[in-house]
Amino acid sequence: MAVTVREVLDDALVATAEPQVEVAGDSLDKPVRWVFTNEREDVASFLAGGELLVVEGRSLVADGREKRADEYVKSLVNADIAALMVELVEEVTQLPKVLVKAAKHEGLTIIGLRRRIPFVDICQSVNTMIVRGQMRMQMQVDVMSTSLRSELAQVSNPKAVADSIANLFGEDVVIFDVDGLEVARAGQNIHTATDCGIVLALEEQKRPLGALEISQRNTVFDEAMCRRIEQIAAPVLALYLDGGARVGMVAHLIAGPEDGVHVSSMEAREGHAMLDALGFAASGVYMPFAMKLKSVSNAMPAIVSMLDDFESNGGCESICLLEGDLMIGFLAAQDSGGDASVFSDRCLHALTQVAANEYVYTVHGRAALDTISLMDAFGALRSVIRTCISNDAECPYGTLECVDSSLMERMLGMERTDEAVRMVITQTVGYELMHNAMLIDTLCACFDNLDNKTGACEQLGIQRQTLYNRLDKVTQIVGISPTDKISWSMLLLGAKIAKSQHNHTISSTSTL
Repeated sequence: MAVTVREVLDDALVATAEPQVEVAGDSLDKPVRWVFTNEREDVASFLAGGELLVVEGRSLVADGREKRADEYVKSLVNADIAALMVELVEEVTQLPKVLVKAAKHEGLTIIGLRRRIPFVDICQSVNTMIVRGQMRMQMQVDVMSTSLRSELAQVSNPKAVADSIANLFGEDVVIFDVDGLEVARAGQNIHTATDCGIVLALEEQKRPLGALEISQRNTVFDEAMCRRIEQIAAPVLALYLDGGARVGMVAHLIAGPEDGVHVSSMEAREGHAMLDALGFAASGVYMPFAMKLKSVSNAMPAIVSMLDDFESNGGCESICLLEGDLMIGFLAAQDSGGDASVFSDRCLHALTQVAANEYVYTVHGRAALDTISLMDAFGALRSVIRTCISNDAECPYGTLECVDSSLMERMLGMERTDEAVRMVITQTVGYELMHNAMLIDTLCACFDNLDNKTGACEQLGIQRQTLYNRLDKVTQIVGISPTDKISWSMLLLGAKIAKSQHNHTISSTSTL
């Protein structure tokens, strides 16, 4: 296990410096990657995250730095340090008030040292503790790996795999195939839902196989141990859980664009061929979705019930795959009747059935009328899930969100402006609407007039009914209406950016 700030305070040598928690910050249980001492004001540029930074109190007020305490604290928080440790012995025996205020606001933990000891001793003691912990962890993983390989060497079915893992760790084990169906369960409490367990992704040669869920009643599984169990168990289970060509085609579709934003012409052709091979007609309409599962055991009953209810409607189908703790796929109808919004409402009604489940975080895209829009949507869904996982806060389980809800956050998280613009246009306007200049102009007029219909009509020089007819056409194409405030606002923004980019391209070409 990683050494935490709390454990550093309990270190025998650090304790001689009489450490006191001056500002508790977000948590004293944050892991410490390394102890580092540097009193430069721009020290954040030298940090990689997880450091315990040790400085003298005098450095915080030298050269007027006290006035810039806000910026200093923000830089440390952005660098994701574990905590700031400050020696408060000579001259500066109390933290500057502005620093304390900033730390409380930003959630930065600050430890005060009331007795002087060499910083090098602190670094040596804590860093040695960290290295020893890492070595001990690696030894445990190696021992576990040897035992697990030996256990699985003679198994002949998924149940035997589950039994072997359960016996080795003394935990409950449940194995699911790529469709989310339970194929094996083992452990002392085999009829009890797995609580507070971990979900491991099973895959072989980048093809998903399903998930393996293990309880954590007796053992806490760290990241290294989880990855090793996956590496050992997946090849064995691949002999029994490989879904064949169908799974390969579905996995290719739901992987989304290679660049994560927009499919290439070749990707689109391959995706269309696979969609056709799976039995979906050209008139089909699709609602892509992704579900982050806190516990597969506790989430699947609600998901299966939702899918069964949806498919009970004539002409409705669903396709989804389980990739560890992620269920991703789409709801589909062979004929939308020409109105994507009606299909969207039906799908949202179905997804709402799962949304209240405390073990599921559901994100849905927009109705897709073609292969390009569908595959692009999976890129957006995976981006939302990655953003959620990368944040320190836990995923908002028990909620249903649209990809548009986090669009601005994802846009701001991109390093290059051109890539951000491309992402916004692709995930709002979409492929079909992007090539309809009249509808783009109509949406831009709505944007310019704050969605005031009278102003938009005057700008376009059209009658009000003509405007409504155009907006109805937009709704039929993208599956959202002006009543959906968030998605409609993002659509207007995307249209404006697309129009501006088009004009900029024409202007640049004319200049040349």
